Amino acid sequence: MKSMPLIGGPLASYWESHAEQLIRDLLEAVIDSLEPFFTLNKIEGDAAFFWLEDGDVKKQAADILQMIEKAQAVFRAKLADLKFVESCPRDPCQQSKNLRLKIVEHRGAFQLTKMRNFTELVGESVIFVHRLLKNGIKSDEYWLFSKQVSDLLKNRSELVEVTEKIESFGKQKLAVRYFDTDPARLSRRGLLSRIRQFPKMLAYYK
Repeated sequence: MKSMPLIGGPLASYWESHAEQLIRDLLEAVIDSLEPFFTLNKIEGDAAFFWLEDGDVKKQAADILQMIEKAQAVFRAKLADLKFVESCPRDPCQQSKNLRLKIVEHRGAFQLTKMRNFTELVGESVIFVHRLLKNGIKSDEYWLFSKQVSDLLKNRSELVEVTEKIESFGKQKLAVRYFDTDPARLSRRGLLSRIRQFPKMLAYYK
């Protein structure tokens, strides 16, 4: 029988739960900002997968851009609100200031199918979206658009055209918008500030 430390085991589990709660709260904030314009299909680890029925494509493209701008603003605001967790000495909390939001958008055909109690999206476009997440973009915060989406966007001045080799789909022309890291978000709070925030952190993780 493998022995477990009397304190170490439960304590390690407690610290690991911090990362889960942080990601969950950030995801919920982003989801709330995108619904009901988008329909949430599922949560996939630290990502959320949404879909939208086709409509007036040019108007939808403009609306989509506004919605993801809102989602990023909400994400950043929520991350700033949670800055008090940095008073926790564990790595997930110390690294929380480095969390970023990546958004991938594609327009294509798909089907909805019922499997047990779940509604699944199936089709080549669904596979393509998932493969887009495995890219070589050297940035930790960006919006990535397939050509089917970027061609519909009116304001393309902030978009950079790139070519990425996507598994099973070959070379694809994409458009990406990069974001500069805000130095204030990366700044480390002083010891006194972390001590003051310690009770708030404990209450958050209780």
